[in-house]
Amino acid sequence: MNESDATDLLTALYDRWYIALVRYALRTTCNYELAEDLAQDTFMQLYQALRSGKSIEHPKAWTICVLRRAMNRQMKYRNLHEQLDELEIAGAPVAEMSGPTDVRNLLSVLSPREEEVLLLRLETLKYREIAEQLGISINSVNTLLARALRKLQEATSRHVNEERTKRYAKKPVTRAS
Repeated sequence: MNESDATDLLTALYDRWYIALVRYALRTTCNYELAEDLAQDTFMQLYQALRSGKSIEHPKAWTICVLRRAMNRQMKYRNLHEQLDELEIAGAPVAEMSGPTDVRNLLSVLSPREEEVLLLRLETLKYREIAEQLGISINSVNTLLARALRKLQEATSRHVNEERTKRYAKKPVTRAS
């Protein structure tokens, strides 16, 4: 493939696919800058592969595979709990708690669309911008955000209640004979 064909393919794919690729990486890394870096590196690798003459039938699938490998390598050397130690939920550091307080576990209670809308909102996009980007109505954005927040609150409060119950459960009284 010559340089102009590779550039045209890459530009078209980048315009349509970059934001989704960054969001995908963000879900795993929980770090926006790292997610952007990984997505950009993935596109650079795609360009280099195309320029070297490699035949890539499904560039979207190819980018996902390359990104996933890069994230796995990156996450091997990074510990998410180090970043979450500063946060506190119900008086206990997040890293000491198990269950839905881990960011990935929290996001797992959401549907893929709810997660997508929530992550876009966390990027400070307006409801209108989210609706345009996802091809849904503003009312749908509002509904999905409300559901996502409700699910997150329920998961967090359920976990906090379980932790409190464990912490303050009365120990059985044993009598010495």
